[in-house]
Amino acid sequence: MDRLTRFDEPLPETTPPDPADWGSLSAPEVLAPLLGRRFACPACGAVHVLRTRRIETSETALARSGELLEGMGFAGQPVVLFDTRTYAACGPALTDGLARFSPRPMILQGDDLHADERLVGSLLIAMSDDPPFLVSCGSGCLTDTTRYVALRCRLPFVSVATAASMDGYASSNTPLIVGGFKISYPGKAPEAILSDPRVLAKAPRAMTAAGFGDVLAKIVALLDWKLARDLEGESYCPLVADLVDKAVGECLALAGDLAGGSPSAVARLLDVLSLTGVAMQMMGTSRPASGAEHHISHLLEMRDIQRGRHGSLHGDKVGIGTLVSMAMYLRMFGDGALPAQRPTLPAAAWEREVRRVYGPLADEAIAKNAPEPPSGAAWEAQRRRLARSMDEYGYAAVRSFRTLLPKARDDMAALGGPTRPDQLGYGPEDTFDAICFGKEVRPKFTLLRLAERFGWLYDLGREIADGLPRGVIY
Repeated sequence: MDRLTRFDEPLPETTPPDPADWGSLSAPEVLAPLLGRRFACPACGAVHVLRTRRIETSETALARSGELLEGMGFAGQPVVLFDTRTYAACGPALTDGLARFSPRPMILQGDDLHADERLVGSLLIAMSDDPPFLVSCGSGCLTDTTRYVALRCRLPFVSVATAASMDGYASSNTPLIVGGFKISYPGKAPEAILSDPRVLAKAPRAMTAAGFGDVLAKIVALLDWKLARDLEGESYCPLVADLVDKAVGECLALAGDLAGGSPSAVARLLDVLSLTGVAMQMMGTSRPASGAEHHISHLLEMRDIQRGRHGSLHGDKVGIGTLVSMAMYLRMFGDGALPAQRPTLPAAAWEREVRRVYGPLADEAIAKNAPEPPSGAAWEAQRRRLARSMDEYGYAAVRSFRTLLPKARDDMAALGGPTRPDQLGYGPEDTFDAICFGKEVRPKFTLLRLAERFGWLYDLGREIADGLPRGVIY
């Protein structure tokens, strides 16, 4: 059986346990047997596909990696992608565990790597001997690079996590920096995710804080997603949403143990992060885990690259974007009514601002976005749908932010993570641009576009950008 037949054939279909009670399926112990399967969802009717077949976090996972992968059908000599830090963290242990495959390590040099066209090209060049599978050993940058190349080359890959720093280990989506612009491409979900809790616990504390921030992002992403369903007809699955919501709750419950450096808590955080990646697999998009907060983060990351500035961790910026987004929701909807309509930005003014913010990347941002928000009858129809949705669930969610926002802020600080953009070296203008023009990175509906439609975005962006360094926003 060749590698393509073995790993690219349709996954077997199964019937979920107790399909009449779809809510029970979002429990991790119930979902686990569905890994490597496809099933008709009793909640939304779609067929969900879980490409990842195994998630194992244990002290023996690396030593047994060869045995585990051989049992899954892997064979031949893989390329194993490291950077200098991840090789130091567990390179010898992993290559020893994979010894039966005679793995070929590729160790990337440099301390400010990005998943971009340069890294993709480097990995492709290293594959001149046509390896039968790939292994990534690292976190976001290495995993995203490997998953993209795995899809393009029709190869299976395995992800070995070295830090509980982000939620993309199990994802099938690939954010890449191409020409300085952060673009989401299709990718391949890993066949397995392996990790050793001792390695995770030894990762820099800042990486665990970043992973915590990446899970908290789902607080905003879930509300954005439900509103996108109601206002713009986006596909939605209550089972997937419930899975992500439970992951957020577990993450918040772990905060104290994570601050104390508990290896078991860090390992559990990685499991939670992996589950949110599984949720993205089930939907085939990043929508269950990414909303306004990620758009704010993406623009800040792109600005770092444009300036040649050593960037911070993805989860740091996402965590800040989450706090900012919760503050925006409270400011707009906290009194239990729709905000008053204000004038929106004319198309010509919007284009001038996009050209200022995006510079040489502006043409691409302009091409993928409408120059003005919906108006007239189209906006009035959306407002009516929004009013119903806010009455049904939105105002209750926003009210919960009154306690969630300070808790999330304090938990992030206790973990040693940043809570304001100025702590990462961003000035008020950087923050203003990220809030007001992060939405142009992706043409999808989020809180940022909702604020734009009400005419609140730019005034609110200025208020928050100027107030955060003074501690008057949250």
